[in-house]
Amino acid sequence: MDLGISEPVRNADFYIYRIEDHFGQEQFQIGPYKHSFFELTYGSGHDVDCKIGASSFKPLKDSLSFATPYQMSSWKVNSFTEDAVGYMILFKPQLLHNLVHKVDLYKKYPFFNLHTTPMITLNAAQRRTIIELMGQMLAEHQNYRAGEDTGVLAAYLALLLEKVKRFYTNKNGSQGFTNRAEEITFQFENLLKENGTYTMKVSDYASELSISPVYLSEAIKEVTGRAPLHLIQEYLILQAKGLLQQSTRTISQISYELGFGEVSNFARYFKKHTGTTPNGYRKELPGTDL
Repeated sequence: MDLGISEPVRNADFYIYRIEDHFGQEQFQIGPYKHSFFELTYGSGHDVDCKIGASSFKPLKDSLSFATPYQMSSWKVNSFTEDAVGYMILFKPQLLHNLVHKVDLYKKYPFFNLHTTPMITLNAAQRRTIIELMGQMLAEHQNYRAGEDTGVLAAYLALLLEKVKRFYTNKNGSQGFTNRAEEITFQFENLLKENGTYTMKVSDYASELSISPVYLSEAIKEVTGRAPLHLIQEYLILQAKGLLQQSTRTISQISYELGFGEVSNFARYFKKHTGTTPNGYRKELPGTDL
C-alpha cells in the first residue's frame, strides 16, 4: 500500500509512523485502500472522515481504530488542532512468534474480527497508555536495522494488543454487537474457526445457526461486504497454512483433517487460492526442512 510516505522499509512485517511527522497541519487523504497488514490507528485532535469496511466515522478526539487484511479503508483529514497527535501501525502476525498465522490472531484479539465495531474512544488514562507505547514502538522501529532481532518490537506489539484488548472489552463487553447482522457474523466466524472443513457449505452453517442460507448471506454481506463462501474459503486456507507451518503432519493427514479426503483435491484447492501447492508452501517456510 502506498501511504505517500518516503521512508526506507526497515522490517517487512512491521511499520509505524507518526501522522504529524509526515503530514504536518495540512489536509490529506488516504485511500480507499486495502493491504495485507493488520492496522491500528490512534488519533486525537483530528477532524477526520473515516471509513473502515461498511462503517463510517468522524472521530475528533482520542480514537483508536482497527482494520484487518483486505478490508477496504479510507481517511480524509480535514484539519488538526495544535496539540493533535496520531500514529498508524501496520503489522503481520509473523512478527509475533507465538501468533504465526491470522486465525490465531483473530481468536486472541476479538477487535480484529470483521463483525466488530472498528473504532473506540479512549479515556484519559487509556490515551496516555497508547501514546506512551506507540511512542516507544516508533523509537524502537526507527533504531531497527534490517536483519536485527525483532524481539523488542514483538514484545511492544504484544503488550499493545493486550492493552487494546482490555480497553475494547471494557468498552464494548465481550462481543460489542450493534445489530443482529453483527451477531450472526460473529457466530458464523466462530463456527469457521472452530470446525470449518471443506465439506461444510453455506447451508450447513445456516442450519447450525438456525437461520436460512439467504438470511445468513444477507447478514454477512451487510457486515463484511463479502459473500459467506469467500469467508469460508479464506478461513480454510488460513487453517491449512497454519497446519502446514506449525505441525509435522503429512499433506495427506492435513487433507483428511480439513475434509478434502483425496490429497489431489486439497492440492488443487490450495494452489487455486494461493498460487502454490501445499508442498511448495511448506518448502518456502523459513527454517523448514520437511
